[in-house]
Amino acid sequence: MTVPNRLSRAGQSFRDSHDHAVEKLTFAGVIAQSSNIGTMMVGEKVPPATLEKYFRRFGVGQMSGVGFPGETAGIFAKSKDWSGSQRYTVMYGQGLAVNAIQAAGVFQTIANGGLRVPPTLVASTERADGTFAAAQPTKAVRVITNPVAETLSQMLEFVVGDGGTAAMAEIPGYRVAGKTGTADRIGANGRYSGKTASFIGFAPADKPEFVVAVILQNPIRGYFGGSTAGPVFKDVMTYALQEFKIPPTGTPRPVMKLKVDDAPASSDKAEAALKVDSGHRAKTGSR
Repeated sequence: MTVPNRLSRAGQSFRDSHDHAVEKLTFAGVIAQSSNIGTMMVGEKVPPATLEKYFRRFGVGQMSGVGFPGETAGIFAKSKDWSGSQRYTVMYGQGLAVNAIQAAGVFQTIANGGLRVPPTLVASTERADGTFAAAQPTKAVRVITNPVAETLSQMLEFVVGDGGTAAMAEIPGYRVAGKTGTADRIGANGRYSGKTASFIGFAPADKPEFVVAVILQNPIRGYFGGSTAGPVFKDVMTYALQEFKIPPTGTPRPVMKLKVDDAPASSDKAEAALKVDSGHRAKTGSR
């Protein structure tokens, strides 16, 4: 798609996070560069009611089911009530509000091949005789097909790389998929006050074991999700992979075009890093 520097819709002018010349991007490139305009251009091909259906199937606008005190269902209006601009802002994460479990659940769904598994806080309960009863498993919900989830997961890998917005979330030797987030934050007075930065992802991308969500409220040293939340994600996910002795899968990263004028993003560099770091990771992971 041809992505301009500004896009006029619903009587408003929309922009990306930075000024740029007209770009020719694939949808993988749109995701990697976190382009609001590119997202809008794709999203407007989908009827509002269909967009709403998928949002809700991913768990947006409803209680997660964990039963945690004080949890909110978030804010997500019905598509018939969307304003002209909200029709577009919801596509890139504004015009709605979610809690951390809901946001992480979207990535859990992708990592699970399109199945959303409602989370639980309690693993088991102790009976009077001292034995333990495992909590009842939650019922999985099919949101998207496995092939679609796999393709989307591969696209999300390009967010964590040289051409993406979260190079600082990259973990040497491992395939990582995820997405940055930067949102306007509502202060106590009901007005915008600072930013909310995030990075949510899973690893290993082609054989997921963990989803890690890092959400920073009103960061003061920059506010983009890749540069602020990305390094925290890297530290937490690296610890989890080592603590549970999860080895690299040893598979190369996917190859996709990000820009129409470019050659496909090569996995050679990733393969080389994988070969170099696999042995090192195996040693550190066994400690």
